[in-house]
Amino acid sequence: MFTLKTKNSKNKTLMKIQKILFICLISSFTFATSNLFAQDSTAVKPQGPWKKEGKIGANLSNVGLVNWAGGGTSSYSFGGTFIYKLSRETDNAITRIHTDMAYGMINQSESTFPMKKTDDQLIIGFDYSYKWKKKFLFTAAIDFRSQFDKGYEYKTEDIPDPSDPSKTIKQETETQISAFMAPGYLNANIGITYTPAKWIYATYSPVANRMTFVADTVFSEKYGLNAGEKFRDQTGMNFKLGIKKEIVKNVALTSTYNMFAQYDRLGEWVVNWDLLIDMKVNNWLSCNFGTQLIYDPDVQVNKDDNTTGQAIQFKHALNIGIVYTLHQKKDKKEKKK
Repeated sequence: MFTLKTKNSKNKTLMKIQKILFICLISSFTFATSNLFAQDSTAVKPQGPWKKEGKIGANLSNVGLVNWAGGGTSSYSFGGTFIYKLSRETDNAITRIHTDMAYGMINQSESTFPMKKTDDQLIIGFDYSYKWKKKFLFTAAIDFRSQFDKGYEYKTEDIPDPSDPSKTIKQETETQISAFMAPGYLNANIGITYTPAKWIYATYSPVANRMTFVADTVFSEKYGLNAGEKFRDQTGMNFKLGIKKEIVKNVALTSTYNMFAQYDRLGEWVVNWDLLIDMKVNNWLSCNFGTQLIYDPDVQVNKDDNTTGQAIQFKHALNIGIVYTLHQKKDKKEKKK
């Protein structure tokens, strides 16, 4: 009985801490929003215009095989990306809003399930940084992540041959493992940002909140929730390291490394690392190579050895296609004037 009371007391204390930290988060975002839209008559200069950056990309590939002795499968794939950023800097603060979307599919005509998803990403973020000292800022940030479409896992299994039960044949199976808002993540952080140079920054957030949404309870346990639950709230700390630099002419490197740990589980870190190398061929042709590494101890991954458990998730994509840069031409003309 004594042990049970101790656990309940500990849980109540953690709940109180979470409520206090959540109030701090709401208060900070309220302060950031009020500063963003308020008119300050004592400012040295008025708020500058919003700086706009955007890219729309499309890529397509096709492989056709007819009587090909080397074997293989005819296929075609297509994909699209949309990246848009807004930023504004004043004497006292920096405001940024960004959207990153991607979707891609491949068609393999000889497969049991010919249409398969190859890319699916939806990211929307906002951050407000108040200038404290030369290289230090107070930062409040919020980030939403999910996907547009259902996600499936494909496996090839041996089944009895209908024409000869003593033999087996290969059959592809399809199992749904995700969907829009299953999962969905909403991260809110308050901390201090250090910027030693324009191309690199590091943010430590002692107040961080990570919310997990699972719209379809079929996937609740897969993404760290209890059976039947649709929402999970975690309070802890967050560390973020960002790099954006042109390493050589027309070749830019962007890297974002993020770590989150719940306060009562500090030994278990959730890691998300995005890396993108963008190579500009000319004004309308682009090539980029991107990777994403995720480790979440609460997510149950179906591994290649047919077991389920914790695992490092890794994705890479090489895209060559047409890209349209928004606002670029207009900005150049304005500079000439």
